[in-house]
Amino acid sequence: MKDDKEELVQGVFQHISKDYDRMNDIISVGLHRGWKESLAKEISTKGHKILDVCCGTGDLTAMLAQNDAANEVTGLDFSENMLAVAKDRMGSNNIENVTLIQGNAMALPFADGAFDCAVVSFGLRNVADYHQAVAEMTRVVKEGGYVYCLEASYPDSKFVKPFFRLYFRYLMPRIAGLFTGKQKDYEWLNESTELFLKKDELADLFRKCGLKDVGYRRYLMGSAALHQGRK
Repeated sequence: MKDDKEELVQGVFQHISKDYDRMNDIISVGLHRGWKESLAKEISTKGHKILDVCCGTGDLTAMLAQNDAANEVTGLDFSENMLAVAKDRMGSNNIENVTLIQGNAMALPFADGAFDCAVVSFGLRNVADYHQAVAEMTRVVKEGGYVYCLEASYPDSKFVKPFFRLYFRYLMPRIAGLFTGKQKDYEWLNESTELFLKKDELADLFRKCGLKDVGYRRYLMGSAALHQGRK
């Protein structure tokens, strides 16, 4: 099952890489940018050696690098096409304090304690083994370092949740299909959100991976959440 999910997800992101940023803006009405900018500022206060796991097209990676010229940011993703977009982003913005690596979030190619912080943004739900990915992020941060996860979620309100599900299950894939012609790929993105851990479950997973001071904050009535923990 893990291999099947990895193959499916890699195929999806190889296919949608050129449309990914534009569709993120449309799907979230641009709100994801503000959430990431706030996160980048917070992370930049925790240390200079930063790992962005499942970095995709590198939007958060670039924000982290631009927040402080002293930051050394490594972006890792398993999609060659997504990394190509990230590389173009760094070049067009003259960002030099970023290293981009193709790799697997469940087997990070870094030494123990190599980073001050590790972050994954809208990518953990696409990993075949959530526990393994968070455990690997925990492994590669130093003692006292931080692990962050910004991820889509379902709203907490029982009144809002049905409308959110209607949008993401039916309307969002059709909107994506109109703009990109790739409706099937965006149906997977909704499915991955529905199957993902609830907020409290992800907080528990952070603790099981050895993280302390675990907490999270909600965005947009709980349709996204930022989890954090300290090693």
